Amino acid sequence: MRILILHLTSFLLLSQDSPMGSDLDAGRICGHGTARCRRNCKRQEFRIGKCPNTYPCCLKKRNVTSRNPPQDR
Repeated sequence: MRILILHLTSFLLLSQDSPMGSDLDAGRICGHGTARCRRNCKRQEFRIGKCPNTYPCCLKKRNVTSRNPPQDR
């Protein structure tokens, strides 16, 4: 009887969706994990494609001046 309860408990625990997997399956992350699906892209984002739920796939704009400042020679 204990073995049956143990098997049923483990089956129920394994059948539940993980929180990380459900976030990926919902279509909230796009662009190989670098962008987000939104109804409208924010000001600092631009559209790189379309998500499965027909929302735009929005990627943050890269600020070149802050990361790679021009060097004088």
